[in-house]
Amino acid sequence: MISCIKLPEVTTLDPYMHSLRARFNLHLVSSKKNVVNTMPPEILGEIFLKLHEDDDMVLHHSVRPLVSRSCHSNPLLFGRVCSYWRNVALNTPALWSRIYILKPQRSQVQQTQLWLERAGTYPLDLSMWTPAVEQFDQSAADDIMSLFMERRQYWKSISFAIGFQTFGAFSKMVKSEPCLHLLESATLAISKSGSEVDDPDAMIDSIWKAIHACTVLRYVDWRSFYRRDLPEHCPWDQLTGLTLSTSVSFKQLLNVLSISPQLEFLQAHWLISSDTECSEIPTTLSPVTHLHLKKFYITLKRDGGPLFRLLSLPAVQVLKIRNSFLENNQRDMIGFQEFLDRSNSIQLTDFELEDICIDDGDLQKYLGSPGLKHLRCFKLFTTKITDKIVNQLAYLDEEGNHKVLPALQVLDITSDRLQTKDGNLSDMITSRFYPSRKQGNLSKILLLMDNIGPVDLTVICKLFGQGLEGSVQ
Repeated sequence: MISCIKLPEVTTLDPYMHSLRARFNLHLVSSKKNVVNTMPPEILGEIFLKLHEDDDMVLHHSVRPLVSRSCHSNPLLFGRVCSYWRNVALNTPALWSRIYILKPQRSQVQQTQLWLERAGTYPLDLSMWTPAVEQFDQSAADDIMSLFMERRQYWKSISFAIGFQTFGAFSKMVKSEPCLHLLESATLAISKSGSEVDDPDAMIDSIWKAIHACTVLRYVDWRSFYRRDLPEHCPWDQLTGLTLSTSVSFKQLLNVLSISPQLEFLQAHWLISSDTECSEIPTTLSPVTHLHLKKFYITLKRDGGPLFRLLSLPAVQVLKIRNSFLENNQRDMIGFQEFLDRSNSIQLTDFELEDICIDDGDLQKYLGSPGLKHLRCFKLFTTKITDKIVNQLAYLDEEGNHKVLPALQVLDITSDRLQTKDGNLSDMITSRFYPSRKQGNLSKILLLMDNIGPVDLTVICKLFGQGLEGSVQ
C-alpha cells in the first residue's frame, strides 16, 4: 500500500469527503486502508478542485503562479504526495486551467508554461497584475503574456492589469484571424504610460473591438477606458454581466439597461448626474423595466432618487448601494421605496448599504421599506449605530413578529461608533435568534464596531455557544 503524507489543505476536507461518499454511494473502507488511494479518480479530482476555492485572505506576494488572488492552494503539491495523486492531478486539466500572475517574476515563467501544457485544451481563466508602483520583472511579464497569447483560442476568461509594453503582444490578436471562440469574460486595465505608438487609444479600441466580436462573450469591464462614450461595437444584446468602472450619468445607465436585455449583473462604480440632467430626466426619459437583472451594485455621487423613480427591476435578488456624497445632500427615500414597490421585490434577499453620513431618520426609512420584508441578508456600513436603529430592528408587532426585516437571517454591521445602552444590542439579537420566537430566523451576525459594552459582549458570546454563527470585532 502506498503511504501518503497529510497536507494541511486535505485534513480540513473530512466533511466534504463524507458528502462525496454519500453522493456517489461510496462505502466506507476499512481503517487499515488509505481512503484517498481507494477513491475513484474522478472523486479525488473533485476534492482537488475543492481546494481551489477562494480563501478569506488576499495574497499580496507570490513567486509562483496562483489559482486566484485569494486562493492559497498549490496544485503542484498534489503530485508530491504519491504516484496515485500525481496521476489524478495530471489527468485533471481543470486543476491547471486557472492562472493568476501576481507581480510577474522570472520564477513564474516555466511554471506557467507547465500549467498551460497540463491544462491542454481545457478552457482557460487567466489573470495578470503588474503594479504601477511596485517592482516586477518586465521581461517575465512579456514572456508570460506571450505564453498566454499562444493559447488564446482556449481563453474563457481574462483579467489583465498591465502596462503598454506587455499589452503590445495583443497586437497579434487583431492581425490574425478571429480565434477567441471560447471567450466569455474580459477585463482589461491598460496603462498607457511609456507608450511609443502614435495613437494608443486606437490600438486599445481595436483590441476591444476584436474581443467584442466574440460570439459567446457575456461579461466585460473596460476599467478606465471609454471615459467619454461607451463603445458602439459592444455586443450589448448578448451581455449578461457588465462593470462600468468610469463615471456614467443616470441617463447613460438607463440607456445601458434598455439596450442590454440579457443583463443579470450590473455594477457602476461612479454614478453622477448634473442638477440640469436630474431635473430633465422625468420629462425626457421613459421608465425602464429590466426583466432579468439579478445583481445591481451602484456607487452614487449624488442622491439616486431620479434614477430609482424611472427604474423597475422585478428579478433583482442582490442590491448594493453606496451613497458617497456629503451629509447635506437629501436622500429621496420616497423614490427608493417606489422603486421597490414597482419592482415587486419578492426576490430581493440581499441588501448592502454603505452610507457614512446618513442620519437616523433616513436609515429608519430604509429599514422600514415594505419592499425589504423578504430580505434574508442585510449588510450596513455607516458611521454610527444608535438606540433608535437597534430598537427598530427589535420591534415586535402585536402578534409577536418583527415588523422590520422579518425574514432576516444574516446581519452584518460595520460602524465606527455604537451609541446605545449596553445590553440593547444583544437584546435585539436575542429577539431574532431564539427559535421559540415566531420570527427567530437570525442565524449569523458579523459585527465590526467600537464601544460594544460588556453586557452585550457577554450575551452575544453566550448566543455563539448556543448555535448563533458569526463574529464580533
